[in-house]
Amino acid sequence: MITPDDFVALALAEPIESESGQAKYGYAMRVASDNPNPPGVIALTWIAGKDAEERQRIRDHARQNVQDFLEEPGFLSIVTGFIGLRGFTVTAWEDEDSMKRALSKHHAVAMRELFGESFVASVWTSVWKPGRLNRIWVRCLSCSSLEDVTDNHRNCSQCDEELPERPAFW
Repeated sequence: MITPDDFVALALAEPIESESGQAKYGYAMRVASDNPNPPGVIALTWIAGKDAEERQRIRDHARQNVQDFLEEPGFLSIVTGFIGLRGFTVTAWEDEDSMKRALSKHHAVAMRELFGESFVASVWTSVWKPGRLNRIWVRCLSCSSLEDVTDNHRNCSQCDEELPERPAFW
């Protein structure tokens, strides 16, 4: 039987592909702060290592980056992972200034290595601002009403029972 740890090890060694070859599987994780605010910017990144050693070097940098992100009050969360040699991140921030402050720490060290050495095969980064933030909905556990809890109200509009905690925006 394959355990979650085995799956990660397999995904790192060789991505699992679908029968058509279009879909590849790897691993991902989410690290969230306690910040419940909506995102003002989302940063998307992918980065490809040349080999398994370089992938590990990228992962080592990423661990420190995430620690720095968690210290920034405007950080919301990160979803990150790898499929083969290609890593990806989606980070959510209250605003671009929060993101810039966090990126000025260990991330700046990694960027110096990226531009000063033969480190990584390819990389792409971007920052996105929302065009529209939709509502957050939760289902009432008592009457099954689907409730808009974007404003974080605590009681169901149909039966007045307490609602489950509002999930974070990202």
